[in-house]
Amino acid sequence: MGLAAAVVVSGASALGYLESWQVWALDTLQQLQGRRPPHDVVLVAIDDAAFEGLGRRQPIPRQYLARIVRGLAKSGAAAVGIDVTLTTPTTPADEAALAKAIADFSDNGLSRVVLLGPLSDGEGPLSATALGTSVVVASPVVPSDGDGYIRRIDPVVTGAGGRPAATLALAVAARMAGLDVLALEEALGSGRPLLLPRLDGSAGLAPSGAPPVVARAGLEWPINYVGPRGTFTQISSDDVAAIGDPKGEVAADNPLRGHLVFVGGTFADSRDFYPTPHGLMAGVEVHANVAHMLTTRRFIRPSNWLVGLAINAVVVLVAGVVLVALRPLTGTLVCVAGAFVLGVPAAYVAFDRGGYWIDFILPVVAASLMGVGSDALDRRRFRDSFARYLSRDVMAKVLADAPSLRGEHRSVSILFSDLRGFTTLSEQMEPERIAAHLSEYFDAMTAAIFAHRGMINDFVGDAVMAVFGAPVDDADHAWHALQSALAMNHALDALNRRWEAAGLPSLRMGIGIHTGAVFAGNVGGRDRIKYTVIGDPVNVASRVEGLNKELETTLLITEETLTAVGDRVRVRDCGPVAVKGRVEKVRVFEVLTDGRTGS
Repeated sequence: MGLAAAVVVSGASALGYLESWQVWALDTLQQLQGRRPPHDVVLVAIDDAAFEGLGRRQPIPRQYLARIVRGLAKSGAAAVGIDVTLTTPTTPADEAALAKAIADFSDNGLSRVVLLGPLSDGEGPLSATALGTSVVVASPVVPSDGDGYIRRIDPVVTGAGGRPAATLALAVAARMAGLDVLALEEALGSGRPLLLPRLDGSAGLAPSGAPPVVARAGLEWPINYVGPRGTFTQISSDDVAAIGDPKGEVAADNPLRGHLVFVGGTFADSRDFYPTPHGLMAGVEVHANVAHMLTTRRFIRPSNWLVGLAINAVVVLVAGVVLVALRPLTGTLVCVAGAFVLGVPAAYVAFDRGGYWIDFILPVVAASLMGVGSDALDRRRFRDSFARYLSRDVMAKVLADAPSLRGEHRSVSILFSDLRGFTTLSEQMEPERIAAHLSEYFDAMTAAIFAHRGMINDFVGDAVMAVFGAPVDDADHAWHALQSALAMNHALDALNRRWEAAGLPSLRMGIGIHTGAVFAGNVGGRDRIKYTVIGDPVNVASRVEGLNKELETTLLITEETLTAVGDRVRVRDCGPVAVKGRVEKVRVFEVLTDGRTGS
């Protein structure tokens, strides 16, 4: 059952049926990480104060962006990504000023500034034609999940002319690595691994040997966010623009030197905010998180289906031991709680230390599925074992483990029946014929008892003990016991007629019924338990059935049962009779007819 649960859950995960739960689990792990202040990426934020100073004008003035670029060049930024769209035309003078600032901030003829596409197809200074291949242009596409959250990014999309275009963060990291436009397009188109820089804690280049990065169309990267909004170092765009003025000064050890820098709007009217696992975040911060993931190689590495299946198999095998020791419901709760208590910390450590995404939801689902399956299997076994002894309503109560099954005092009617002369008959018949004879007899008796809300408490040889009024409440249990006895007699008469016609021996039966107060409930030890009734009325009912031999009767009831039944039955008073094991005599009555039906 456990291995089947593991296979089902792993298959459901591979087919995407558990995606919403897994997304929630990954979001939870990222939130548990808390804040990890990065040092390799810095944001230049066009904040609300800067926007107010610009007269709340949109698009952002190109002269203002030009001042920012010149300030970043003075500060020694390694590479810059501008998360501002440039499709809306402005004055030629302003565009020329920005184009010059971008061209001046270059090495070996390639600008260190990456622009967000698409660019104008016209002839202006910021058009694709004017900039040519000197400036890397990145894709603005950032896909969102079905719930609108930004959890992943396509590093490569199809750009203008069908050429591959990198996302902004990838383009900035590639520019820092010295890749020009043509080299980047060729690598992205062929799927060749990119040798991107790997930065250490101080934003300096880490030792060589950093693993290459594979980026191609159709590949998705889950974003490993470093923390909530405001985690990255932010510098106001006004401060950087001031450095870009002719008289602007900058310190040699400023926080921009040698870093990747992203410029973007964080002011409220920018409408550039997106829901993420860490809450609402500006678009420029999303790009910064992707760049940090690239330069530190802290990718989220989802475990494949084989690892997931192995983990699930271990969990359900442990759950199997627990479910053997405990009841299904209790065991399931323990297993699910254990999967959370142990799975979440283990998943967190793997995720925090190495970026490995080990889904802790799958073991929980597998354990739950196993518990439900175990409970269903347990119930099916019970039904298969006892369906012939309990009526449907009694079975439902037993399966529900009603409190009344644990023990209580209640008034019931107890019926005992026994075959006459069966021992002698069995000595003359073959075992197979005896078994067939008894099977037909018990089938008929069981049906008669079940039809009147009775519970077969025991079979002892050819004797039957049935209880009416427990464990299911029945205010008219005495009448139902009597009806059941009459139905049993009628059923045996029908069997005898059929057997005699087939040349088989007939059977005779005696029935005794007594009504009284007993203890009813589950009795037994840990390994075996049984629902039964205990008390003097049980012994009396058994002895009354035995009196049928002495009195040459078929159906006897006690005075207590007759009182409960009333005038619904015609009887013959047999008087007080001494019974074994009881000091007081028991007054019994032979049932002659059913007063209600006249039979």
